[in-house]
Amino acid sequence: MTDDNITKLPIKFKAPPSDDGPMLKIVDRYDRNSCNHSRSYVNGRQVNAKYLIREGETEVECSLCEAKLDPMFVLRRLAHEETQWERSRKTYHEEMARLKERKATKCEHCSKMTRISRR
Repeated sequence: MTDDNITKLPIKFKAPPSDDGPMLKIVDRYDRNSCNHSRSYVNGRQVNAKYLIREGETEVECSLCEAKLDPMFVLRRLAHEETQWERSRKTYHEEMARLKERKATKCEHCSKMTRISRR
């Protein structure tokens, strides 16, 4: 085969990536020495963050590190915690309803079914 039958297409190829390093760098926000604005360890105890809101300001302050936070970040964090709490509450109520319907349980000692008293 000869090169006479080949027609070159007018395509420009992208330049290869440079060796400068990444444009974006992911920072580990769970570094032990930095605040994650949720909870922290002080003297070996876990301490939950409180959010300080000043009326008329557009930022929220973290009580652990005193950093100014975006209100949407705080709202998202609080909504996530409330969702977790609501799921736990729902699971608890479902388990209590299931246990309330039980009439007997298996004895750990004799392995026989024993009635549950409802006093």
